Amino acid sequence: MIFKRGKGQRSRRPQLMDGQDDISFRRSRTLQGTTSSSVKAVNQKRAELKSDRLKKQQKQKRRRNSASGLLGVAVLVIAVWYLIGQYTTGVGTISYQPTTTSKSNDQAYEKVINNYLGLHPSERFRFALNEDRLEQFISQESPEVKSIEVRGASANQADFAIGLRQPVASWKVGSSQSYVDKEGVSFNRNYFAAPSVAIVDNSGAANEGSGGKAVVSERFLRFLGRLIALVNASGLGEVKEASLPKGTARQIDIKINGRSYYVKTHIDRDPAATVEDIKRVAGYLTKKELSASYIDVRISGRAFYK
Repeated sequence: MIFKRGKGQRSRRPQLMDGQDDISFRRSRTLQGTTSSSVKAVNQKRAELKSDRLKKQQKQKRRRNSASGLLGVAVLVIAVWYLIGQYTTGVGTISYQPTTTSKSNDQAYEKVINNYLGLHPSERFRFALNEDRLEQFISQESPEVKSIEVRGASANQADFAIGLRQPVASWKVGSSQSYVDKEGVSFNRNYFAAPSVAIVDNSGAANEGSGGKAVVSERFLRFLGRLIALVNASGLGEVKEASLPKGTARQIDIKINGRSYYVKTHIDRDPAATVEDIKRVAGYLTKKELSASYIDVRISGRAFYK
């Protein structure tokens, strides 16, 4: 026989005691309890009903959180200490490569470096220093500087190593002495022995309108510096003199040690190709035992001698 509950009948659920939680022992729920005999009621706070295993897990979690916090503080302290050690407040010592034969101008370079750091305060941290940009900045003020890099530090002062340009030729116009290195860069301050090659300027490029300064292009200087360096390394002998003939702005005549003739060159040509032509003509004259007053290699693919 099946009895159905009528609509008016109430559910035969047990009556709850005062303060009892209706969900304490609901079906399909995990029961949380304790083996303690001190539990007085089913509605006792759940925090007081934790098992030993749960308490152990929570204790381990608190320990991990504490260890993580201490590790984070240690990493932060180390990072701050590292940043303080990397911060540059000024310039320490300045060394030069190669070693100079005359007194260098430390104060001038120190001033330029400090000016750069003032314009780029974030680069006072040595790991953030852009050495290429610093090199460009200092070379604008001091063209004789070829390179610069940080070489250690002490007491928040960075030590710098400066690479200087060595001249392969020099020329003088009025009271102004200028130099050019093997890369064709012109500068006015030389810390090394005077170069053996003296440029004789007969072109008339230095005039009153230029204020007594030589009027030469960067292209001219690059060609001249590379030409002298390549000739010196070619086995032909070292260049002892270079001259700019009168009324010309692109021709350079050079004299080579041990050669009775001079060589006419032109800045529109490649320096390496020019030197190869000089070697071929010089070799031909030596082989045929011919004498000449000059060699003309101003035109690519052709060479003349007289």
